[in-house]
Amino acid sequence: MTAAKEISRDALLRRDFALEYTTLAWNVIGIVVLAIAAIAARSVALAGFGLDSLIEIGASTVVIWELSGTGEARQRRALRLIGVGFAALALYLLV
Repeated sequence: MTAAKEISRDALLRRDFALEYTTLAWNVIGIVVLAIAAIAARSVALAGFGLDSLIEIGASTVVIWELSGTGEARQRRALRLIGVGFAALALYLLV
């Protein structure tokens, strides 16, 4: 592989952070819109969809936290936190 084609770890991390912050911003905007729509329509379905977005915000935050550090223990903790968030969503949908 030539040096021109090789992408450095720092460049990949910058791209990862940019994508994750974009996802986070999109979900924050989405939850605000969903909250307004759910209240205006008195819709439980929209509120549930908003809860999903809230869990995705939590997952994005965990991913940003995990990207900012290193270590296998940190990665396991991050995956566990994301799993708990989605398990909470499944429980909410079940109820």
